[in-house]
Order: sequence, then structure tokens, then C-alpha cells
Amino acid sequence: MSLFPFINQEVEEDQVKTSVIPVEYEIDFETGKLTGRLVKGKDAIRIWVHKALLTTRYKYIIYSWDYGHEIEELIGKNYNHDFISAEIKRFIEECLSVNPYILSIDNFSCRFEGKELFCDFTVHTQFGEVSINESYTNL
Repeated sequence: MSLFPFINQEVEEDQVKTSVIPVEYEIDFETGKLTGRLVKGKDAIRIWVHKALLTTRYKYIIYSWDYGHEIEELIGKNYNHDFISAEIKRFIEECLSVNPYILSIDNFSCRFEGKELFCDFTVHTQFGEVSINESYTNL
């Protein structure tokens, strides 16, 4: 509640939350290169998720300590597949939970093919669902 009865603080906070739409530079996922175009909303969240899952947390001083993942902790260790799957899920959820536009993550599945791990999951955002497919090697 505001100190001034004529100021409705709740309305102002709601307007700030709904007026910002995320914007990112588009990435061609097949080539891994920027296209030069800007994307908004759900497509921008997909780009953000991809970039966050490619960035190691605490490694680059340009990013805050909240941004990125800690999946490298599992590389080269001799953990069993069930432990790795559980930890990957936890690391990905921690990585993505810092984004205020992401509401939840579900339909998480992992499968191993040799030394490569494939993770598929759905990210629920304020702008709709985004299906994500990521792979990690040497796990």
C-alpha cells in the first residue's frame, strides 16, 4: 500500500510487468550463426534458453552468477546414467528458472547414445510452450 491514498501502486506494477516483451537476435540453429533479425516473445525465449544452456555458469565475467549452467561438473566423471539424468534435470531447471518469463518446465526426458546424452523437455512461458532438444557429450 502506498503512503499516498491517491496513488494506486498495484496498477503501476502490473503495467510494468506486461509492457516488456523479450527480444533476442535470431540464431539459425542448423548453422549456429546469427541471422541479423530480431525475434520477440516465444521465439526470443527459445533463443535465450539455447544460449543459457550453452554458457557455463561462473566462467565469463560478462554474465551474472545466476546465468548459465553447471553441467560441466558431470563431464569426465564415472557416474551412472540415472544419477546423471537426475542431475542434468536439476541443472537445467536451475539454469532456466532465473528467467522471469519462464513459468515451468516439464516433459523432461533423457536418453543416452554412447557418450552422448540427449535431453528433451517443454518450457512453459508467458507466451506459450517451447520444445527444447539439447545434447551433451562426454557424460
